[in-house]
Amino acid sequence: MKLLTKNTYYFLIASCLATLSIGVLLFITIRKQVYKQIDNSLITEKTIIQDQLEQTGIIPDFMPTFGHQIEVKLLDKPLPPVQIIRDTLMTDSASGSILSFRYIYYSAGIHGKSGYSIRIIRSLNEKDLLLADIGFYMFLLLLLLLILSIALNYLISRKIWEPFHSTIEVADKFDIQSDTPFELPETNIDEFHKLNTVFTRMIRKMRGDYLSLKEYNENAAHEIRTPLAVIRSKTELLMQRKEIRKESLNIIKSINEATTRLYKITRGLLLISRIENLYFKEATEISLKKIIEKNIMNYREIMQLKHISVEMEADSPAIVIMNEVLAEILISNLLSNAVRYNIDRGFIKCSIRDGFLSISNSGLPLNTDTELLFKRFNKSSDNSQSTGLGLAIVKKITETYNMGITYTCTGNIHELRLAYSHDGLNKQIPVQS
Repeated sequence: MKLLTKNTYYFLIASCLATLSIGVLLFITIRKQVYKQIDNSLITEKTIIQDQLEQTGIIPDFMPTFGHQIEVKLLDKPLPPVQIIRDTLMTDSASGSILSFRYIYYSAGIHGKSGYSIRIIRSLNEKDLLLADIGFYMFLLLLLLLILSIALNYLISRKIWEPFHSTIEVADKFDIQSDTPFELPETNIDEFHKLNTVFTRMIRKMRGDYLSLKEYNENAAHEIRTPLAVIRSKTELLMQRKEIRKESLNIIKSINEATTRLYKITRGLLLISRIENLYFKEATEISLKKIIEKNIMNYREIMQLKHISVEMEADSPAIVIMNEVLAEILISNLLSNAVRYNIDRGFIKCSIRDGFLSISNSGLPLNTDTELLFKRFNKSSDNSQSTGLGLAIVKKITETYNMGITYTCTGNIHELRLAYSHDGLNKQIPVQS
């Protein structure tokens, strides 16, 4: 949920509760004032009749009207002063409907010799209708105010948060490899100004670290690989000399193997670093099927030496959008893994279905944890030439392009399954039964 939506949501709840509470209190206050006015009117009428009775002792002549009745009774004995004001319900003889009334009852004595009682009844029908109208229009008014306040709160909040969204938009478009300066829009809001300052300082630090790391990688690629290549060439020349003794030849051979492995490790680590730093930015439509067919041809001699049979099943060309170099490395590492850890007279089966690519091969049972298989420097065999970076590079490439990669082993059959999508969206690999 967006911050603006959440803020409006909470403001709506708080405003509804406040409006409801204010509306109820206001209606109760108005109703109380209306009843107070009715009670004052009843008391005034009672006082006028009381004065006439105490002065003349004669019951005034009243003309009863609908909804307003006056009953006055003279008694032979005095009564204690009592005044009661209450609501009551009465049935209309004409319509048969039940109506609400407000009445006052008063009784007292005259000079201690006789007494009287006064009952004045007034209909509340018109007042109830008036209160209903007041309540209805008050509801409409409060509803209008509520809608207006929510709309104003939304617009004001949206205006206030514009600098924040502008900052996020600029940060989202920022490319650490680009030389374009990182500039955020100016704002007069202190909190957002501080946020922009922190963002700018952080981006500059990241840009500086990236350039330093990039320079280090470039220097390492040149300064490390060149001496290693020299060492390899020198050791190979020494190995070709006839006067070298067998013991020395074995030592030179070990040096050459270690140098070759170090060369491969350096190249693999530099490749992972370049992938992490988004060095391979260009992306085009690539057919994984064509890359598999080309790599199978590249490994044909090794497969023939080990008598490995190859089977290819493809329902689609497996089109993906990715960097061509990384696509080549991805498939090459998968096939290289299937060839290297295969057995004599084994097999390799490549299967392509809609959204999934599977490479399975025969081989010895796995002697390492499958969860560690894609970790750096993890090796599933004791091969001294293995660097333990092949599947780590595969994992890094699949993460870059939101692909899924899983490994399963059933007996002597190993399978690496890649989930891909043409639009670059991540796909989940189904669980195999």
